[in-house]
Amino acid sequence: MQLNKEMLIMTDEKKPVETELKLVLPGPEAEEAVIANIREQGYRVKELEPVKNVDIYLDTFDWSLMKKKLALRYRISNGEAMYTIKGIGPIEDGIAKRMETEVKLDGPVDVPTEIPVKQIRNFVDDIIFPRKLLEHIHVRTDRRLYRVTLPEGAKIELAFDTSSFSLRGLHKPRRTRRLHELEAELLAGPVEALISLSSLLSGTFGYLPSTASKLEVAIERFKVSLPAKKPPEKYLVRLDDRLDLAVRKILAHQLDRFREHLPGVHRDIDTEFVHQARVATRRMRSALRLFRNAVPQSTGNSLAGELRWLGGMFGTVRDLDVFLLNLSRFQQQIERFPAKKKKVFENWIEKQRRAPLNALSQALASPRYGNFERRLIRFLEGPLPVRPRAPLAVKRVCETAPSIIKEKFDAVIEQGSIVLEDPKLKQFHRLRIQMKRLRYACEFTAPAYDGALDPFIERTVDIQDCLGEIQDAVFTRGFIDSLFDDWRGKLVGPALVFIMGEIYQLQGEIVRERQGRFGQIWERFASEETIGQLNEILSMSPAD
Repeated sequence: MQLNKEMLIMTDEKKPVETELKLVLPGPEAEEAVIANIREQGYRVKELEPVKNVDIYLDTFDWSLMKKKLALRYRISNGEAMYTIKGIGPIEDGIAKRMETEVKLDGPVDVPTEIPVKQIRNFVDDIIFPRKLLEHIHVRTDRRLYRVTLPEGAKIELAFDTSSFSLRGLHKPRRTRRLHELEAELLAGPVEALISLSSLLSGTFGYLPSTASKLEVAIERFKVSLPAKKPPEKYLVRLDDRLDLAVRKILAHQLDRFREHLPGVHRDIDTEFVHQARVATRRMRSALRLFRNAVPQSTGNSLAGELRWLGGMFGTVRDLDVFLLNLSRFQQQIERFPAKKKKVFENWIEKQRRAPLNALSQALASPRYGNFERRLIRFLEGPLPVRPRAPLAVKRVCETAPSIIKEKFDAVIEQGSIVLEDPKLKQFHRLRIQMKRLRYACEFTAPAYDGALDPFIERTVDIQDCLGEIQDAVFTRGFIDSLFDDWRGKLVGPALVFIMGEIYQLQGEIVRERQGRFGQIWERFASEETIGQLNEILSMSPAD
């Protein structure tokens, strides 16, 4: 089947649409009763060869495809392999209408996450890059099939499915109870044919319509939670929380996020695991700094010191990851950057990356990290002190958050003015640090303001993205400088030296472009309107 991008866009009306009825069955014994019943009603039924399906559902670690209402499935059906992209949408009265595009392969593949079909791979990459696919859920289905012709001529393929589920990938392997379903796919005729069949079977047997796909059923039964930046209910900061309690909620949430990503860090499946774990350490350090007067000084200093150590270990690996991720962009912008040269250079960078990655893995397995984690958990789980020494510990969030956020906002405005007057790279870097502290202060306390801070936070993100791209370019130039120092006196191909020179020059262009764009973004952020909105939000009280 020839596949193109247009066919894969869910809003395109020309795309293949699957229409099927799904009913939940009590067990495999329902098949015989259903077939006998519809034959009595004049349906012509022909039994087909049974099918065994083994489905592997693929997505990124943070379910990027599912968040776009898409599911990617690799299936082996009676030995025949295929990839399917399906839309995920509501099932009304057991009837699902969704986009489905299927591409059959010449044979099974060894690594399903490495999609050999270029059109599907490109479509998926456009959504998930730079993330990588992981195997999440396996579904094994014994399917008994019938071709059914209704009295009015409509044609349906009737399937009786018995499905078992198992978790894969980074999830702890486990199984859950089987699912018994009837699926009726409309092959020819109006959708009313499915409605008629649904009414007949529901009325006769009381079968309930299915409300979810097999993937969604598995996710619900395994209680798989899709990663989200928003803290779970137990970690939401409230305006009337004591500040020391709020700090513990923030640290506990970030510790959970850190630990969630460690399996991916150890297995080195996707560079995002290192990035997200590093961000969690940075956020914990920032929380201890922002709310230092609500935490015992010795505890805060000790934890912050260990987090600085951890963050440094992650940062060394992350810097190389950023360079690797940017190589594809560089290749598009540099004419003399052939794919073979890019691959050779990627392999060289990967080799350089192994040492800091091994050092990171050893650090995470060390007694030092174990002691740090135990001490942090003891602090988080211990009782709140009745008479704390920390001066702001018992103050409420509504009393302290406004002054902390305003202090960080004023520091950002001051540094932004310096940047406009003296747009040197070191001033941009200082602004980036101040902006990050402001953003974290807002994000930590945002749940207390019931989402009112979200638009303001988005404005800080816009500026941080611009400043981050400048910093990435500065790092890249510094990294290339270190490469040239390392290559001095060694035999290095002239083509590679030329490419590095081109990348170096490109970084200067990126810096100049982002510096020019900064003024427009800053003008919107530092406006009187923004200041007024922020002051109004921070004046909220718990009663509001």
